[in-house]
Amino acid sequence: MSESKYVLYVITLGMLCAFAPMCTDMYLPALPSVMVDFNTSTSLVQISLASSFLGLATGQILIGPISDVYGRLKPLFISLLLFIISSFLCSIADDIYSFIACRVFQGMSASGGIVLTRSIACDRFKGNELTSFMAFLMSINSIAPILAPIIGSTIITFASWRVIFIVLTVWGVLLILSSKCFVKESLAKEHRASSIIQSLSKMKDDIFNLKFMLSSLSLSFVMGGFFSYLAASPFVFEKIYGFTPFEYSLSFGFISILMSCTGFLAGRIAKRIGELKSLYFAFTLLFSAGLMMLVEAVYVPKSFIPVLLTMAIFCSMMCLSQAAGFSLVMECKKGGAGAASGIFGVMHFLAGFIATPLAGIMGEYSMIPLAVSMLVSAVLATVFMKISRSL
Repeated sequence: MSESKYVLYVITLGMLCAFAPMCTDMYLPALPSVMVDFNTSTSLVQISLASSFLGLATGQILIGPISDVYGRLKPLFISLLLFIISSFLCSIADDIYSFIACRVFQGMSASGGIVLTRSIACDRFKGNELTSFMAFLMSINSIAPILAPIIGSTIITFASWRVIFIVLTVWGVLLILSSKCFVKESLAKEHRASSIIQSLSKMKDDIFNLKFMLSSLSLSFVMGGFFSYLAASPFVFEKIYGFTPFEYSLSFGFISILMSCTGFLAGRIAKRIGELKSLYFAFTLLFSAGLMMLVEAVYVPKSFIPVLLTMAIFCSMMCLSQAAGFSLVMECKKGGAGAASGIFGVMHFLAGFIATPLAGIMGEYSMIPLAVSMLVSAVLATVFMKISRSL
């Protein structure tokens, strides 16, 4: 593969891996508008966000084992086609309940890009090379959280929030074309499972693999705190601090830039001090950010800057923990990369599905549930990783 094609290959994988932020972050500035349009509650609107996480979780547990049998490309193209259909259905939903159902479907189809990108990376790389490649992917797909809310806020400034899902429909078409041109099959036939039954059997081995499950659960708790941030931040900045949707998108973009920089540096940090030390360093700062957020939630500073910086620290360390922790998790697997990646992914987004509605449990003017989620997620992540490494 030539250097130019390799660059386009990595960019395409980065875009495929960015399905989660594209499905959520572009939609974030529109949450208050959706609430008004459907004449519904804050919690139901946040459930429309959480429903996408549910779809992203359940889809991965299905697509991962399938890709271990049929390879990575066929499931990828089917997933992208379904994403196009579901995104269009979201744009024409009549009420909040049908919209939530379409979001589940959209999340399930989007999960293919996420789980298959990780599987392709595991097919090609191991150890520190895998950490460095995942960090590079994260630095690329961190551009999506920068651009997505800006695109979303621009759209709802001049048009309906429904146009956001038309844009996602077009994005799905572009990804099919890009994948067709630049992504090649990475799982050779001789390395594939002979049947779905065999693939599911290997998945069962990892489900009962305590070291693998505990380390996956550790990183999932971190994602639970991050998804709470995604759900709560529009209300924190737009309701408590009076931001416009565009101003919110700029603050979100600032945090995303720091996440992208952290992702870019994660591979170098892990190479210098090791994946495990990098992970515990990230956990320490996650815990510190959670404590800071709790203080800010109770006293509510007049300036938004302390809150923004606290969120930036937490989100950046989420990025470092995921890049450093992924190779540690995959070292523990017993089955195929697709199945293991599917389990890893389903735990991430189930954590998001549970944490997201809780972020609004005290209403749109309280930061306390967000702070508690951030703090508890950091504590549990550290505890479960410590237990895993002791086995």
